[in-house]
Order: sequence, then structure tokens, then C-alpha cells
Amino acid sequence: MSKFSILATGVCAAACGAAVYAAAPAKAPPPPPPIANYWMDAATTGGFGAGMTGGGGRPSMSQMMGMMSGSAPPVTHTLELRLASRTKAPAAPKADHLIPPGLQMGPSLPLIAPDRPKPEPTAMPYEKPKGRMLVYWGCGEHVAAGQPTVIDFSKVAAGQIPPGMAAMSSFARYSAVPRTAPGYGEWPNKVDRKQVPPGGSLIGVHKVEGNYSPPIAFTLGQDWMPNLNLRQIAALPSGAVRMGWTPAPTATGYALAMFGANQSGDVVIWSSSKSAATAALLDYLPPSEVKRLIGTGHVLPPTTTECTLPAEVVQASPAGMIMEIGYGPEAYFAESPKAPKWTARVRFKTVSSTMLGMPDMGEGAPQGQGQQPKKKKKFGIGDILGGAIPH
Repeated sequence: MSKFSILATGVCAAACGAAVYAAAPAKAPPPPPPIANYWMDAATTGGFGAGMTGGGGRPSMSQMMGMMSGSAPPVTHTLELRLASRTKAPAAPKADHLIPPGLQMGPSLPLIAPDRPKPEPTAMPYEKPKGRMLVYWGCGEHVAAGQPTVIDFSKVAAGQIPPGMAAMSSFARYSAVPRTAPGYGEWPNKVDRKQVPPGGSLIGVHKVEGNYSPPIAFTLGQDWMPNLNLRQIAALPSGAVRMGWTPAPTATGYALAMFGANQSGDVVIWSSSKSAATAALLDYLPPSEVKRLIGTGHVLPPTTTECTLPAEVVQASPAGMIMEIGYGPEAYFAESPKAPKWTARVRFKTVSSTMLGMPDMGEGAPQGQGQQPKKKKKFGIGDILGGAIPH
């Protein structure tokens, strides 16, 4: 091909290309991200764990003794408020969440940035981890074949990852909050961490005002989710335990998990999922994600009211804490539909718990056929609680 032909071909290609690009409509630039994002998490906690959630602190000795003696534990409500802004906070940052009077917590809650973490001390001499974790899954009188997944901590430290463990770690917290944002504040905090009153209501007008974010305002029509009242209905002759709960009308789905140990030093974990991949699902999840996980069998549908803890799990752990979450709705607000200066997301959940091998607190012994689960000697609730009781 001559130099002229090559030049002509190049010119033609360039002209054709220019014509094509000229004909295509110009793409509008994407809208800028919001200046500020706000998260408001509202949790209801009932059962054994309710006494451990007030204000983010430990239960008192009187609370612990009361729960262990069989008295009905309280149902608590907890809030987590977090403001993240792209505007750098000034030398004297200030932000407040103005709350409705029905919450009964005063006119506002201060949003304060946490202290920066202190430098880590000199690393201690490395000690090879010991022990095992036994992972079970699925509702039913007996576990399916192939259980448990055994995780040897010493082998994991050496890089030998057992099948299923990678899937377990894939369930990270959704809607992670950027605590390193230029402007950031949260509640509870070092200044204010008062408890939510039993009769406090979330319904009403909420406003967030600060000197490093635009003003935020939204009206909530959704209140706290109800207590699930998770309980042991009956112990079957096989050793399996039927669990039941009171369904929450606004729940989008449910998940259960048990955390225990045995005299051999094994950590025992069970979940209601159809696989071992959901040990970290006891947290907020978007309704769309809950719907997807119901379809894959990893979350129980909102119509479910019972789940049986398999006999093999009860045998592997003579004592343990059984926890259930009812995933709740989400409310989303924005300053404008297309290019909002701020967004606010309100998430709801309800969590309930009970101790395996103990009569349900305030409910009496399990009812129905079979015997109450037996506890082995020299191992019990104190071994599971560990350091939860203040000294």
C-alpha cells in the first residue's frame, strides 16, 4: 500500500470516528456525592442479653444475679447515631441530634468524635494459637451429613484454611460507616451515653444540626420493633431442642445462632442457615439483601416461628447462648432526589437470646414432650459468660 493510500485511510478513519462521536449525545457528569450521610440504628434487645446492652456498658452484679435466678430480664432499646461529612470539622466541632419529645431523653443528643486510638504497645512474643472451632448449621432434629466443619486454629495460623471458612468471612457489615471522614460525630460517646427510657418513642421529627454538615431533617413514622421472646419450647428425646419466638410484624426475616464451648476447649458455633456461611449475620441487613438470602436458604422467612436446635449441637456444647435476630425495615431520607446535599438512613432490628440448658427466664421450664436439656457437671453458664460478670 502506498504512502498516499495509508494517509487517506487514516484520514477517513479519523473523519468517520469524529462523525460517530459527534452524533453521540454528550454524557452528563455524575451528580456530586452528598456532603453528609447520617445513620440511625434502632435495636430492641430481649432475653438474656438485654441486661448487657444498656448504654453500652456491662450489666451490674444485681442484674446478673437476677437473670440467673430466673427473674424476667428487661427489654431494652438502644440507639446508635453516626454523622459523616465531607466538610472538614473545625477546631471546635459541634453537632447535635434534636429528638422528638416522645423519646424522653431531653431536647437533643450530642454527636462527638471518638478519641484517636493510642499507639499500640510493643508486640508481645508470638504464641501459636491452640484449640478448635466446631461449626454446625441448619434447623432440624439432626444435622446434615458433613458436619461439623472443624477449624483448627493452629492450622489456620499456618495458612491452612478449611472449606467453608472463607465463605463465613465474606459476610461483612453492610453500610459501613466512614469513621475517618473529615467531619465525624457519634452517639453514644464519652460525654453522653444515657439509656433509652422504657417508654421512649422514635416517632416524630428528627433534626441534625452541626457546624460541619448541612442541616438534616426527617420525620419517622416507624417505632421500635417488638421483643421476639425467644424461648426453648421443648427438649426432644433425641436431645434436640425446639426453639420458638413471637413473630414481629415488620420483620423481613430471621436468623439464629448459638455460641458455646465444651470441656475439651472447643468453641462451638451453630446457625440456622442451610450452610456454614452465615456466622456473622446477627447485624443490620438491607431488606433487599434479606430477601435474597431467604431465597438462598441462608435466612428464615418472616412467616417462620420455630427452629429446632439439632441434637448433635446440644451434645457438643453442654451450655451456650442462643441468639436470634429479626431483620427490620429501613427508612431512607434525602435532601433532594437527584443530587442531595445529605442522606439519612434509619435501620431497625430486634434481637433476643436465651441460655441453652437453662429454663427460660421468666417463662419457666420448657413445655411439651421430652426432658429439659441436661447440663454436665463442672461446666455451665459461668464458662460461657467468661469475664462478663464484673469482679
